[in-house]
Amino acid sequence: MASSSYTPNLHLSNWSASDRPKRADFVSDNSIIDTALGGHLADSAVHLTAAEKERIAEPFVLRVYSGNGEATRTIDLGFQAKLVIVYRRGVSPVSVSSGVTHVNCAVASFGYGGTAGIALNTSGVLVSQSASASDGQMVDLNKSGTQYTIVAFR
Repeated sequence: MASSSYTPNLHLSNWSASDRPKRADFVSDNSIIDTALGGHLADSAVHLTAAEKERIAEPFVLRVYSGNGEATRTIDLGFQAKLVIVYRRGVSPVSVSSGVTHVNCAVASFGYGGTAGIALNTSGVLVSQSASASDGQMVDLNKSGTQYTIVAFR
C-alpha cells in the first residue's frame, strides 16, 4: 500500500507505520522536489545576480590616485559606478587663490552627468585639470603630484 497521508506543502509521501512504501512513491516524491526546487533556483526574481551580490557585499570602493597634470585622465574602476565623488586630499572642496576659484572636488552620477571636471563611463571616471582659469575658475582634479580620493558607489 502506498502512503496513507501526504505532507501539506509539497504533497510528498508521509508514511505511517502500517504503510508499505513503493518505488513509485519515491520516484514521484523526487519528481515533485526536483520540480519545486528547480523552479525556485531558476527564478531570477527571488535570487541575486553575481553583480547584485557584489554590490551588497561591497557597496562602494575607495581609490587613491596621484595627479599627473594631463588635461583629462580616466581612472579605471573596473565597474560602472552609479555615483562617484572625487576630492583633492587635504584642501577644501573649493578654494580661491589670486582671484581664481579652484574646484578641488566633483560629483557625478551615471546617466545624470556631474559637476565641472568629472564624467563617468562604463568602467571608470574621467577627471580633468585646467591649464588656466576660464571665467575665473580652474578645475584641479588631476594636478601633477597631488593626491586625490575617489569614492565610487556601485
